Amino acid sequence: MFRKIRKIIGTTILVLFIIALVFVLFARISGTTPSLFGYSLLRVETGSMEPELKVGNILLVQKIEDPSTLKKGDVITYYGQETPVKGSLVTHQIYEEPREENGKYYFITKGLRNTLPDPEFDDSQLFGEVKYKIPLLGTLYDFFSKPFGLIAFAAVMLIAFSAELINLINIIRNKEEEVDHEVPVTAAEPVYKTDFEESIEQETNEIITDLEDGL
Repeated sequence: MFRKIRKIIGTTILVLFIIALVFVLFARISGTTPSLFGYSLLRVETGSMEPELKVGNILLVQKIEDPSTLKKGDVITYYGQETPVKGSLVTHQIYEEPREENGKYYFITKGLRNTLPDPEFDDSQLFGEVKYKIPLLGTLYDFFSKPFGLIAFAAVMLIAFSAELINLINIIRNKEEEVDHEVPVTAAEPVYKTDFEESIEQETNEIITDLEDGL
């Protein structure tokens, strides 16, 4: 029983891991930010948040519904508005307590390794809050994003699901064999005759009997 539970948990983790990796690779190829159910996967591209966040780390970022919940020390991602980060996503730590003015919230962030804080920005530039750093995924992402890595990834996928694929093929094959060996059983349909047909048949039988007796 324990072995079966462990196998189920291991398979589930493997499937989720592969889905996440495919998700990130697809986003890399298409040039979009992968997002699902309010969560996004982002890759750290610079060392401004080292040693907390290193280049290549994959982050799980949650969409921010209420900016008032953010506080000093939270790590957030926002859209840069000034050169050299204009139009890019920036992930830094909130440096000062956010301030509220006329219903809008304003933030000042700073990279852990940076000397100066970032320019202040409002909540319209928020992208999300960093919730988790996914270990190992970043390394695999770098590996599998290369041509050789893509080939290796395809091989891993084939090996991981080969047993299930073989079982599925066997099930389909067995079903086809069962259908081929089935012998259809049909019941004879009852034949209904009219009174006229019955009388003709009776008279014909009587004539045949009389002829046989005469002979």
